[in-house]
Amino acid sequence: MFCAGGGGGNLAQFVAFEDTWRWDDAAQDRVDSLERAAGHQAHRVIKGLHTALGDCGMLAYLSYIAERLVEIHRVLKNTGSVYLHCDPTASHYLKAVMDAVFGGRSFRNEIVWCYSRPSAPRQRQLSRVHDIVFWYSKGSAWTFNPDEIRQPYAAKSWERDGYDSTASKVAEGVVQLNPRGKFPESWIYIPPLKGNAKEYVGYPTQKPLALLERIIKASSNDGDLVLDPFCGCGTTVAAAHKLNRRFVGIDISHFAIDIVREKRLKNKAIPVNGFPVDMASAEMLARETPFEFEKWAVTRIPGMVPNTLQVGDGGIDGRGTIYGDGSLVLAQVKGGRNVPLAHVRDFRHVLARENAACGVFATLRPMASPRAKAEAKGAGYLRVGASRYPKAQFWSIAEYFQNRLPVLPPLADPYTGKAMEQDMFTI
Repeated sequence: MFCAGGGGGNLAQFVAFEDTWRWDDAAQDRVDSLERAAGHQAHRVIKGLHTALGDCGMLAYLSYIAERLVEIHRVLKNTGSVYLHCDPTASHYLKAVMDAVFGGRSFRNEIVWCYSRPSAPRQRQLSRVHDIVFWYSKGSAWTFNPDEIRQPYAAKSWERDGYDSTASKVAEGVVQLNPRGKFPESWIYIPPLKGNAKEYVGYPTQKPLALLERIIKASSNDGDLVLDPFCGCGTTVAAAHKLNRRFVGIDISHFAIDIVREKRLKNKAIPVNGFPVDMASAEMLARETPFEFEKWAVTRIPGMVPNTLQVGDGGIDGRGTIYGDGSLVLAQVKGGRNVPLAHVRDFRHVLARENAACGVFATLRPMASPRAKAEAKGAGYLRVGASRYPKAQFWSIAEYFQNRLPVLPPLADPYTGKAMEQDMFTI
């Protein structure tokens, strides 16, 4: 079974996944390839949508999803199902893509997830209080467990004329009301998460655990495999684990995977692939994909998030805030073996320019240059209460693998604003 997310939100400090879709060279190449590939399941629908929509962010997103849906269809077992969540801005386009890839006859339901939220002052349209979840099967013999997701009867179902406490009249004859509830319908009310909810981890697109539990119960059995190829903060993974299903979660964000591992699975011995696990793999990441190395290195520091810009970032690769007063903390990452003294001086200028309280200059190996160390020490110290912290300090990935973190004041969680556990992401 597959659960794929299609909706999204954003975060002022850092978008943990690519959620703002723009028409760029990558989108152009992707659409051109699909339009040339006459045998591709999404060939005709993308070509038609290109004609209808033109070059735009929506088409960039739809072509991206189309490529992945084809692969999901390829590996999905014949009795499996796929659920695609989206909001109403894209649902009509996504259904056309799903029909093209899975076939119209494989469409099972359009599930409406309803919730409530307060209206805005002087609002000039109806409140948007539902999302769409498309359910498709791969074959003609799909798994469906209605008794696992029955919904409560309305109170009037027991009170109306012709009903007693155990039965209702339907046309001719009497049927027994199922004590587990009525047969599930294609809509469900599940309140959105609030910041004080026990399961809330502060991720911008976090879904209620109840929603994913309902989906997993409906279309899988004990021991089945559940995949979420856009797992984000891991609600699907957590629900699958709770329901004794095997699971695979995939996400492009190292920070998201950290949340899954540390907050969702509570450091359980779950294999994680794609992360550097030693200096050799860290050096390989720095050499082959420098921007990904920068993001990964920044998120090794609890409370820090990568800068949204990677080119022209003004010397800032990551940022965080001190819990309490909100003062800025900056990070810069260098993946090369040799770091010129001028880069250290530039970092001090960045700290001054941004009025940052302190900063971390992260390298692969511990800084050995006495002149560089003296330059950093010359920035002085920050006093917080009875403690003092270097305003500019070196820290290395080698130290990370030795379970050593930078010496920083307590930072705020970049998603919730609450105090960050400073040892949260150590290995």
